[in-house]
Amino acid sequence: MENLWGIIIATVLSSATFSFLFYILNYRICGIFEPIQRDLEKLSNTSRRILSFAGYVLVILITAFLKVSLGISSLICGLILGFLGTIIDTCFRNNIIEIITKKNNEQYY
Repeated sequence: MENLWGIIIATVLSSATFSFLFYILNYRICGIFEPIQRDLEKLSNTSRRILSFAGYVLVILITAFLKVSLGISSLICGLILGFLGTIIDTCFRNNIIEIITKKNNEQYY
């Protein structure tokens, strides 16, 4: 049970950290995710949900495979889950930092 808590805590912390970093990279520095975000916006909501779900399943499978085959620790599994999950969130514009800043901007305008 303690391994599960280690994975959850590491995932949440790494997800928050990478969300902030990817937001800065995408909107403040170089816009590295903008081309894929434009392409994904052209899809219907159903297609976007299916692709997002498939991406998360793939992330979980990759992390489980790495844990079993390489014997990595729960902390590293959490970091990998957070990193890859944040990439998916940023590509689909579900990044927590982006959502918060969008709500703040709408509130003031």
